[in-house]
Amino acid sequence: MNELDQKKLVDQDARLTALRINRTPCTIITTNGVQMKGTIETFDRYVVLVRSATGRSSMIYKHALSTIVVEAPAT
Repeated sequence: MNELDQKKLVDQDARLTALRINRTPCTIITTNGVQMKGTIETFDRYVVLVRSATGRSSMIYKHALSTIVVEAPAT
């Protein structure tokens, strides 16, 4: 892994960690268009575990992630 790839991985981990610690509601969109709403429960180098509002956990491989949309706070 080159230096640029390592930096991207560190940045990705920092963002996912912030979402996990703060239990920030978000919508995860996969590369095939499936949308899942929930919070980041945990993650590692290859997968992200998302917990829905109903308590159901879904494991998503990182290579299948397209976008993570953070839910805007209610004003």
